[in-house]
Amino acid sequence: KVPPATAKPTKLERTKTTTVPPTAAATKQETWEESDLFKSQPASDIDALGNKRYVAPHVVYQTGKKPDEPCSITSSLTYFPESEPGETNVTSRPKNPPSNLTVVTVEGCPSFIILDWEKTDNDTTEYEVISTAKGPDGEQVSVLTTNQTHTAVENLKPESSYEFKVKPKNELGEGPPSEPVSFSTESADPRVSENVSGKDAIWTQFPFKTDSYSDCHGKQYVKRTWYRKFVGVQLCNSLRYKIYLSDSLTGKFYNIGDQSGFGEDHCQFVDSFLDGRTGRQLRSYQLPSRTGFYRALRQEPVHFGQMGGHSHINYVSWYECGMPIPGKW
Repeated sequence: KVPPATAKPTKLERTKTTTVPPTAAATKQETWEESDLFKSQPASDIDALGNKRYVAPHVVYQTGKKPDEPCSITSSLTYFPESEPGETNVTSRPKNPPSNLTVVTVEGCPSFIILDWEKTDNDTTEYEVISTAKGPDGEQVSVLTTNQTHTAVENLKPESSYEFKVKPKNELGEGPPSEPVSFSTESADPRVSENVSGKDAIWTQFPFKTDSYSDCHGKQYVKRTWYRKFVGVQLCNSLRYKIYLSDSLTGKFYNIGDQSGFGEDHCQFVDSFLDGRTGRQLRSYQLPSRTGFYRALRQEPVHFGQMGGHSHINYVSWYECGMPIPGKW
């Protein structure tokens, strides 16, 4: 049998192709700011667990003002750029309310706040800011007008509750007001407004009653906090201390519990932005059951209730936050 002959390979014909140079759009790399995967704000008010996202009651600006410097509204407003009002061809009164109304406080300046909001629409030429104060003297309403998307509200009284709304306006009428926001001012107790002598000292030496679970038994210092509470510390030394919280200066100062750790983020109460070291890290079932303030995460509001025991809320006996108390000497 004759084996089949091997077929001669056919000649491949080369087809002419045209190479198209890449366009500028094709070569442009998408940045994270332009990507749909990353947003500066959450897409929903509900988190992955189905809970409503926590929103802080107000924003605190730390301008680096020294304790002995007077508060200046003018210098505080420099953080908010002025917009030049242009000519507006108004066709109807404003249709949309101002959004994202935010209370901004300046650290160390309790007598005023700054309100900031987002522009409504092109039909708005000015805004009416309505402040309602509820205090010991009853309810008082004041109104001011501005053509900017921010304004300062001055002469706030201590221990008073305020409600703010912003209403857009033009020569044809008024638009719907914004959602109201609330703000409460702190106590003006002079015992925690006096500064300790020394550079950058922010604490006042003041004896207070404690829920005694502590390895520290030295001097006690107190200061106010943006949590509308008083922070008390008792020193082991200037860099190790026990931190407490209280609703009043003359009331009991309680331990602070942690639902998700051992209080490392409680250094926020002594103005440290870092997580600190904490001591005697025992689980809640190894600790006596007691009442106190607690939270799970930095920036969350604190709650009051049972800690230790079967609560799954831990507390510790000392903190090291890298912040010397009563101040830098």
